[in-house]
Amino acid sequence: MSVINADLARQGAETGMLLAASHADRTIENWSDQATVLFKLYAKMHPDGFMTEDVRVWVDKFGFPHAPDQRAWGVVATRLSRQGYINSAGYGRQRSANCHRAPKTIWKLA
Repeated sequence: MSVINADLARQGAETGMLLAASHADRTIENWSDQATVLFKLYAKMHPDGFMTEDVRVWVDKFGFPHAPDQRAWGVVATRLSRQGYINSAGYGRQRSANCHRAPKTIWKLA
């Protein structure tokens, strides 16, 4: 039987992101800290709006190592949002082929 529970869904998402970021940090030293610095830089360069996938594509150009699970980027975005560095500006459809145009958060520099 399926249960609809927004709190459980949020907790599950946060747990998945935390596990992914923890794995990335164990695999690549200080991955989360480095990803945070790069995310902040991208936000400054695109203050009017961007998606996390845009940051991932941008850091690829510099050879920044991929996290073993891309959900690790969710921790970076969520932490910066909670710190008031970025704000949600609604949702947009992702352009990455593997995301199947799923709606994701558009971020703006706070």
